[in-house]
Amino acid sequence: MGELTAIGFRPGNSPLHRLDPRTKQLVLVILSVTCLWANLTFLSVTSIVLMTLFHWTHLRVRRLVFDIRYFLFFLIFVFVIRAISFTDTMLPTVTAVEAQAALIVCWRLLLIVFMGVLLMSTTRTTDIRAALIWGLKPVPFINERIAATMVGLVVRFLPLILFQANEIGDAMRARGIERRRNPLIRLIRFTITLFRRVFLRADTLVDTMQARCYNEHRTLPELAFSYHDMIAFGSALMVFLTAFIP
Repeated sequence: MGELTAIGFRPGNSPLHRLDPRTKQLVLVILSVTCLWANLTFLSVTSIVLMTLFHWTHLRVRRLVFDIRYFLFFLIFVFVIRAISFTDTMLPTVTAVEAQAALIVCWRLLLIVFMGVLLMSTTRTTDIRAALIWGLKPVPFINERIAATMVGLVVRFLPLILFQANEIGDAMRARGIERRRNPLIRLIRFTITLFRRVFLRADTLVDTMQARCYNEHRTLPELAFSYHDMIAFGSALMVFLTAFIP
């Protein structure tokens, strides 16, 4: 049986758990956008802060790295594509400048993923939905409740998909799938089984929601800012300002 994944809400009493979900979402948006253009100073400071938050929330980084291993493969692919260039004779070459630029791009994407995992791990799905409704309400031409429900379902389903993937991987290894030398066959069988389970789980969820007369007009949890949120936002602002340090 697959183990529980590191992605998904975990109850706790850490400072990050006690923050208002609107504060966490706002900080996530600000720092994520800043990650896309910030310098090495910002990336280094943000990395230190994230590692500290992981320690406070008792999240296992090793388990998280295992759960996002396919995304790490994607980062390796991005690094290779950006770092390798071809000469006039079509010979691949790698320069220190291009490798450093590719490494920074992968670093930025990885930090954004880590921040998203921290939000999901310390915030209940209902609180995320309530914060999204509050934030999207002033936006015209958008049904904030439907949009928030869709995001909430994605947040709820992501840990389940990873759990199903771990279970399928364990079951296939128990049946000797590693004896298949062709990795494409292993990938196809794994993907087909995973998608089948995901779609069946989605159908079951839809039937369950309809049986309970679900609609988007539900009672929302009460959200309230506190002085902890002011401290957190001020700290995030200080981290944001490091992006302007040469």
